[in-house]
Amino acid sequence: MAVYEERIPQVKQQRPKRRGNRKLVFLLMLFFLIVLIIVFIRSPYSKVQEIQVFGNDIYPAEQIINQSGLKKDMQFLNVWEGSVQKNLQPLEGIKEVTVSRSFPGVIALHVTEQKRVAFWSGQDGTRYPLLENGMVLKQVNFANRVVDRPLISSWASPELLPNLAKSLSKLNPSVLGEISDITLTPTVYDKQRVTLFMRDGNEVRSVVYKLDKMLNWYPSIVKELPKDTKGVLSLFEQPWFVPYGAANEAVPLQNTTEQSQ
Repeated sequence: MAVYEERIPQVKQQRPKRRGNRKLVFLLMLFFLIVLIIVFIRSPYSKVQEIQVFGNDIYPAEQIINQSGLKKDMQFLNVWEGSVQKNLQPLEGIKEVTVSRSFPGVIALHVTEQKRVAFWSGQDGTRYPLLENGMVLKQVNFANRVVDRPLISSWASPELLPNLAKSLSKLNPSVLGEISDITLTPTVYDKQRVTLFMRDGNEVRSVVYKLDKMLNWYPSIVKELPKDTKGVLSLFEQPWFVPYGAANEAVPLQNTTEQSQ
């Protein structure tokens, strides 16, 4: 009996074919993934439902959106930051823009613009912003906007505008807001002499290349002026004040700028 059993070949135990099962599971998962993608693409959630703009001041949001090439109902996943940046290049007042996405369907454009430092006032009533880089931006007319920056009413040397813009961009916002008008008043000795008319009634005379250093001390200097007296304040090496109607009564002021340094 033992010999007989030895002659019978032993049947090998067959292992379950796991490889085939894994392949089937993979195909099922792939199928459902494709179905989900198709459903998502055809659903409203795959489309741009809202476009938001943040950080804009020079350009209205509608103009930025139209120039960006973005539209509602376009594919949400088909929005590329590089494409938006390229489309917005013609808007010269925009320094940079970034794009962010929020599900479902919200695209946000975060805009950084060139700082406005003054207004270039034309004889025909137009009013264009002077940017911090010295450019007079004629793409946007600010004639109907609130005048919240100095007006340049007379300036015969356009080549000096970049220097003026650079100096104004370094002023404290509170000081910049105190300037009403700026006029270029060159002399034989200095072509960069300027006259500034302040909102408090005083007149300031200085030079473009020292404007940011001298004018930032204007609030401190004004405290030294005679009470309820308006006049001409000369801000060069040594501040001097001459009351209106009293040309021979020049008042030397403490050199606040040197002491503060």
